[in-house]
Amino acid sequence: MSLLILLVTVCFILVAQTASGGSDESDEARWFVSPRSSSDCLAWYKQQPSPSVYLDKILSAPCKVPKTFPRSLIDGWTVDPKCDARKQPHTCHYHGGAWGCYRHSLKSTGPGAQACYDKQGNWIADPWKGAGTLDAETALGSLSQALKHYKVDVAPYYDCCKRKNLPQPSTCNMYFEKRPPGICIDKPAA
Repeated sequence: MSLLILLVTVCFILVAQTASGGSDESDEARWFVSPRSSSDCLAWYKQQPSPSVYLDKILSAPCKVPKTFPRSLIDGWTVDPKCDARKQPHTCHYHGGAWGCYRHSLKSTGPGAQACYDKQGNWIADPWKGAGTLDAETALGSLSQALKHYKVDVAPYYDCCKRKNLPQPSTCNMYFEKRPPGICIDKPAA
């Protein structure tokens, strides 16, 4: 029982830090993912459905956003506090190369989308250059929803992309295969 309480406490701290933008990714990795083993990447990969299962349930991102990076865009896209252009250069740790990211979800649970953009407001398609990712569970919403997002989207990212003993980039490519950036559509953003 005390292990469960400890786990819930650690998860709560992480979610609180994420919501406030207060922690960098190395702190989150140490607190949230360190007990996991490297084999978790392969196990996770094998359990994941085709990304089309989720892509069919999210909106496509605009291919271009204003260089001013407004707080919200048409269709309900909102600034991702972990990659907020207004906080540069102290942001976007998960998406090196991005200047700002937005998140969207059609519902308060289930899949969500993250779209990242360069300094000129152009959508980034390449995960190795800072693209956003599809989320099996949206990061938006309640504390329990944020915990689901960490479990199925963030922890696997660390398992596949951030462990020093992995044969990168192959394991990270496995993550990006299951959590691609989605697609963009040439439509007004704001």
